[in-house]
Amino acid sequence: MVDSVREIERQVLGEIWTSGEMMESLRYLCDDLGSRFGGTESEQRAAAYLQAKMHEYGLQNVHLEEFPVYAWERGVCELTLTAPLERSISAIAMPFCPAGDFAGEVIDLGEGETADYERAGEAVRGKIVLSAAETNTPGQVTLHRTDKYRLAHEAGAIGYIMANKNPGLLHITGGLYARKPNGPEDIDHDGPIPAVGISHEAAELLRRLAERGALQVKMHLESRTWRSRSANVVGDVPGGESPEEIVLFGGHYDGHDIAQGAADDAAGTLVGLEVGRRLAPFAGQLKRTVRVICFGYEELGLGGSWKHADRYDSGSETLLFAMNLDGAGRGQGGQERITVTGAPELRTWFETLPAQLRYDFEVANRISAHSDHFPFFLKGYPSASLSSADSTAGMIGRGYGHTEGDTVDKVNLRGLQMGAAFATRVALILANAEPFPAARRSEEEAHEVLRKSGQGNFLEHHWGRATRVLD
Repeated sequence: MVDSVREIERQVLGEIWTSGEMMESLRYLCDDLGSRFGGTESEQRAAAYLQAKMHEYGLQNVHLEEFPVYAWERGVCELTLTAPLERSISAIAMPFCPAGDFAGEVIDLGEGETADYERAGEAVRGKIVLSAAETNTPGQVTLHRTDKYRLAHEAGAIGYIMANKNPGLLHITGGLYARKPNGPEDIDHDGPIPAVGISHEAAELLRRLAERGALQVKMHLESRTWRSRSANVVGDVPGGESPEEIVLFGGHYDGHDIAQGAADDAAGTLVGLEVGRRLAPFAGQLKRTVRVICFGYEELGLGGSWKHADRYDSGSETLLFAMNLDGAGRGQGGQERITVTGAPELRTWFETLPAQLRYDFEVANRISAHSDHFPFFLKGYPSASLSSADSTAGMIGRGYGHTEGDTVDKVNLRGLQMGAAFATRVALILANAEPFPAARRSEEEAHEVLRKSGQGNFLEHHWGRATRVLD
């Protein structure tokens, strides 16, 4: 074993700071391969590329972890205002939006939060809801897009128009949950009601026109849902003393079909890959195994993380910790945050690291059900997310995320390097920490933590693994 983590750090950090490898890979994934939308050839080519990179970097036990999924292909999307005047409105169908022709009166629910639905009551039934897709600003926690969609469906709405809160003529997108999870037919995996995304400017136009009288719209939608495959890309830096003990670092490499998915989450994926690249020469010199994973199919239902979390059920390996890198490597660097998942004792431990690393970062404790840490949390594994503030920090919701604006120019090499340097240092500490700072809960204990947080509905959630992962 190397005598000091600091000794490895000195060797690792210099290489991170002098390499442009991450930016070269970012450009290839985004410019050459495109969106890497779940279940498509673009995603499959990205998996092959990442697997080849792991081999090139010297990671061990490199392999694809394949699983069957449902894929979706968009076609024509026409949103037409028919009253109080006729006007074509630029819109895109949300992934897994059902095909067909739909028409109805629009009801504007503003932010689309729970209170807005409670105020509207029965007025939602039989209408097409218009609301913001996401409304949170930094420091706030508001409903996720899929929760707003669920509330509309449960209230009897016949359709949904989701608006981007950020100006710039950017459409908002995001997957819908299945109308019949585990259903045998392809159509069972379409959403229960149609939903389209529009720009901030289009939504404001609709609201101005609503002052003249009731809004009436019609939608013509074409799409295709079919069975396909996705895969996680997995590689190890084996530990020397306890190689069966795993600390996991990973981000998702899939994106949405309308964008390059550069910040969400090619950047985070490449931060994880860089952790593997720089630690691979030290295989056998760390106490525990550092496992790097590039998750597939996150945007359409957390498919890769549901699949990988099951791997540890056999007991041949012991997962000690999972770090989700969805959001890492963005911005200029220097504004990293670690958010632990419902574990105050783990938050306390992470709060000791800034002094040890001589590097300030924020630590928070919050449960979110909408990224790749969640399946691990449900199984009781200690987990957290590492993210970086970026140029969209003053914007609402995801900023450029889930829009056409999530492109390579929004990511820079310095941010990637800062994220990778920080993630690598944390990985080194976790791989050697004695005693390990957190213990696994039972699944029952994890579920109780979720209930106490007011999110017990996610135990039987529409965004659970049954949505579109087939095995």
